[in-house]
Amino acid sequence: MKGKLQCLKKYPKMGYSGEAIQYFCMNIAISFRQRQIQLSPLEQSLAQTAASRKLLKDQFRAQLVNRAIAYSAAQTLTVAPDALKLMVRKYSEQLVYQPLEEMRFWFTYSNGVFLEPGYPPLYYSRKSSSQSVSPNKSAIASIGEGVAGLVAQQLYRARKLARPIHDYPDLVMANRQTIYLIEAKATTGSGTDIQHIIDEELSRMSVYTSGCANLASQNQIVGVVIGTALTNINVYETFVTEVWV
Repeated sequence: MKGKLQCLKKYPKMGYSGEAIQYFCMNIAISFRQRQIQLSPLEQSLAQTAASRKLLKDQFRAQLVNRAIAYSAAQTLTVAPDALKLMVRKYSEQLVYQPLEEMRFWFTYSNGVFLEPGYPPLYYSRKSSSQSVSPNKSAIASIGEGVAGLVAQQLYRARKLARPIHDYPDLVMANRQTIYLIEAKATTGSGTDIQHIIDEELSRMSVYTSGCANLASQNQIVGVVIGTALTNINVYETFVTEVWV
């Protein structure tokens, strides 16, 4: 409540209407789904050798795709904008000043709000064009990392061990004997789009997780790819894929 009151006081100074302010200060609903992939001994062997041989990497990727493990039913996590900003500051590798405001501006712009009356759509009807104006990629990435950290805290009751900068994976978190290697992905596309992005990342994450499991045999090592689709100002879709070895 306190965060919302601060939000309501801030936006009038920026010239927004009362209706817009209420919309901006709404909590963000994150619907998330999970799935687990347990690598077989064959898949672990393929993962360990796939890093150096393209043929084995393609074979390993096909092996994972053929399994087609479904996600669980959606659960909803509600978070205040200020709480998510805290997660972004905690987990993002980039210093982004106002990522949520950037995305609010993008969704407003992409809906054609700034189109002047009497002019042709021009930039606003380029949904299928490869030359379209893009949102702030740093803002998207930072929100994706913040959501990944938040979801990991909620799901695994894990604490942050390390935040590698410009390295792989994005986050290393732990709870008791389990270490989670977390890679965050994000897009302004659909839930289907982010699922495809996760599938493309699984090969790399499986290779990395399998190697780390051999180096730290005293701990359970779990690779996690957390992808988030920013579908609206206040609605995100998140998909969590765990890789167990």
